[in-house]
Amino acid sequence: MRPVPAGKPLITANQVTVARLIPMPLLSWLIYQGGTGYTGNWYMWSALIAGTLIGCTDWVDGMLARKYGPTVLGGLLDPIADKVFVAFAYVPFADDTVGLIPAWLCALMFVREFFITALRSAYEQRDLSLKTSYLAKVKTWTQMQGIGVMLLFPLLVNHRTGLTIFLAVVVALPLVLLVLQYVRTKRVWRGAIVMSGAVAPILGLHLYGDMDVTILVIMYAVVALTWVSGIDYIMIGWRQLRGRGDFALSDGVRLLGSVLIPCLCFAVLVMTPGLPWPVFTVLAFELAVGGLDNLLSHHKAATKALAWGGRVLGVSALLGAALLVPSQSSLFAGAAAIVSVIGVAAEFWRGRDYFMDKRIRDKALRQAAASDSQA
Repeated sequence: MRPVPAGKPLITANQVTVARLIPMPLLSWLIYQGGTGYTGNWYMWSALIAGTLIGCTDWVDGMLARKYGPTVLGGLLDPIADKVFVAFAYVPFADDTVGLIPAWLCALMFVREFFITALRSAYEQRDLSLKTSYLAKVKTWTQMQGIGVMLLFPLLVNHRTGLTIFLAVVVALPLVLLVLQYVRTKRVWRGAIVMSGAVAPILGLHLYGDMDVTILVIMYAVVALTWVSGIDYIMIGWRQLRGRGDFALSDGVRLLGSVLIPCLCFAVLVMTPGLPWPVFTVLAFELAVGGLDNLLSHHKAATKALAWGGRVLGVSALLGAALLVPSQSSLFAGAAAIVSVIGVAAEFWRGRDYFMDKRIRDKALRQAAASDSQA
């Protein structure tokens, strides 16, 4: 076997991120197979284990990226993987087949994700970049932890003592680790405070409330934090954008699509039972292309209004048709998924030079050539 070159990992951060994307449909399938018979249901236990393993890979690829250096592709893929993971986990929760959370509440969370992504593209095109806040990072962590907790509650509904002990450990352990780290490094680990502070109210609800109320409150808290974490983009950034006076048609179609697509997806999920996979496909691909659009907007290479609006409004029209013509809902929803896949694939093909680091390599080669010619 050929030895690994010094300084290079056996597995790269980008490979871990791609590996994280592959089993996400399996997670959704397991949740659907579990259905409403949670207690002792090995499909749901498998979903909990799979979701935990997928979530852990986020820490692994982050560690590898910090150790060996980030790439443009990694910077694009990692947040996409986080959002797609959230989509594949929360959508089944909102489906009546599983029925853990209200569909409108889940839709509200995804409207925020799409809307802030669309705003970020508008800001990037005008060099109005806003720094990602710590609260935004907490938002992602909270969304992911919410998946596990909302799976765990119905599974242990008949084992209250065990669930109480587990939640108490999750509250106490981060604080113990915080103290140990502070003694060793004299630095405060904010993440430990966030984790304990987030789980402590859940423990209280578990002790003094019922399961359905607890899960609903958790989801309200996740959605509220999701929106609050984007308040700077909405309040500060939007004010700067309006002050410039150059709001364009391309901005309008992005913002319109950011509201239409998630709302229509969840409407199809509720109104046409048995059609979850077109909804998964549209949400996953449109979330992914939003991250690419941010990158291309930064490089002033964003897709024009006609092309972007053609895909987004076409997908929206087909989803709307699935609602209006229930007898042909499968046809229209499937067509919406196909249009989204083809359109998004074309976007990634068009922008491949930007996220495959080709332009960065070309620039480095030109600089090296210039240095050689001057030597």
